[in-house]
Amino acid sequence: MGVASRLGVAALVLLAACTGGGTDDDDGASLGDTVPPVPVTAPVPPAVSPEGTGVVVVGGTSSSFVVTACRLEAASPASSESAGMPPVVLVTGEGSTASGVPFTVEANRFVTGVDVQTFTDTISYADTARILQAQRIEVAGQVRDLRDPDAATSLIRIRANGLSAAGIAGPPGADADADGTVGFALDVTCLAQPKS
Repeated sequence: MGVASRLGVAALVLLAACTGGGTDDDDGASLGDTVPPVPVTAPVPPAVSPEGTGVVVVGGTSSSFVVTACRLEAASPASSESAGMPPVVLVTGEGSTASGVPFTVEANRFVTGVDVQTFTDTISYADTARILQAQRIEVAGQVRDLRDPDAATSLIRIRANGLSAAGIAGPPGADADADGTVGFALDVTCLAQPKS
């Protein structure tokens, strides 16, 4: 047997050893059990906050804040964003998370239209690492929420001296399947207005 023949046989032996000679592609590594991702859901709104404060829940973490502005008005046909009117709801606040990260919160409701009104509720949360937004639009009783297709009511629920909200937030413009969506809830109690 010549040198070339011996090299050929050696190459075949090595090739057979590398492939294992079988058709089983299992390399012995296990991927474990795979499960589908857990869907993001809206949390329950926090309990009513003390006067002049609020609580925001972002992905299951609650943080308190101080209310810096609060306007709660009833919607009327004269209220219109397109006519340059201010929002009928505008609440802002500032606070810090438990780890000391400063954040801001803004909740607003604009009402447009006269015969058929459109309510646009938007809540924005911003800290040093991210901006999140929950938004819901209601027209003639029909609700639309890009991140929560099952939503059936307005995002913001107004009470005499404050508001609460619960939904799904994510990066501005993102839909339900986008990375970074989280359950989101809010409660705010405004400072009492002096009686005139």
